[in-house]
Amino acid sequence: MAALHGISKAMIPPPKWLDPKEPYLLGLSGGRDSVALYHWLSENGFQKIICCHLNHGLRDDESDDDERFLRKLVGADLRVGRVNVTELAKSESLSIETAARDARHRFFEKCATQTGINHILLAHHADDQAETILFNLLRGAAGLKGMKTRQELGPLTFLRPFLKVRRETINQYLSSLNHSFRDDSSNLEPFATRNRLRNEVIPLLSEIMKRDIIPNILRASDHHRKLENTADTYLSSVEILDPQGRLHLPTLRSLPQALQKRAIHQFLLSHQIPNLTSAHVEQALTITTPDAPPSINLPGGQRLRRKEARLFISP
Repeated sequence: MAALHGISKAMIPPPKWLDPKEPYLLGLSGGRDSVALYHWLSENGFQKIICCHLNHGLRDDESDDDERFLRKLVGADLRVGRVNVTELAKSESLSIETAARDARHRFFEKCATQTGINHILLAHHADDQAETILFNLLRGAAGLKGMKTRQELGPLTFLRPFLKVRRETINQYLSSLNHSFRDDSSNLEPFATRNRLRNEVIPLLSEIMKRDIIPNILRASDHHRKLENTADTYLSSVEILDPQGRLHLPTLRSLPQALQKRAIHQFLLSHQIPNLTSAHVEQALTITTPDAPPSINLPGGQRLRRKEARLFISP
């Protein structure tokens, strides 16, 4: 990694949970955020970084230019994968965004298998976090959900050291470097929901409120997270699961409704039910009484069933 010149480490201090002596994979797109993270890691003494870039093939020659830029920046050690995300989205009936995300995860899994390193550094920052929280709120997710600084997904552990850093700070950090980065032109196109939230909705809301709304979104999410942690601490003291891991309905119904919803949500998450929303939790709550229908459909082709005062999941 190239050395930096004149950069104050105090601008973006490294979090205590990140160890410079440990090896990591770095998801590197070539955009400003991941390039900033690449240089920041070098400045802070991270010597065991393996850079991984997935060419999505979405922007014709631009995608290939990104790859060439990163090969020049990183050198021969750059690990590169290629996928036609447009074809993948069509074949699996997915949105472009979802297909790209799934392709990246598969690519990271391949890199992890090849290197024996399963910790992946990503460059998501605080503005991305606010965008994610707003997106999840509007799509009906349970709570003010954002990204986690540490997220375990299958065999991978994603780490986000910039998650509390504002985009403005990253821009200031980059402006003091002599290195360039690649701008992704697709980030300005209005076809993607996330792009419209970033480029249209959040700026409009800030204009209407006459203030930067991102800190308020982040504070609301942090407050919600603390309430959830309190609820989870209480639920951990209640024997709500039977020995077979099923939800025990008499115990569940003895709880306040807010805790019932939280318990159901956590139960569904523990069974890796994808794309959960508050509507799914509300629907699950309706089958907890004996006179209700005995099952409901869940995302991912599963069903939540009630039998003998228990809730369990089956195909």
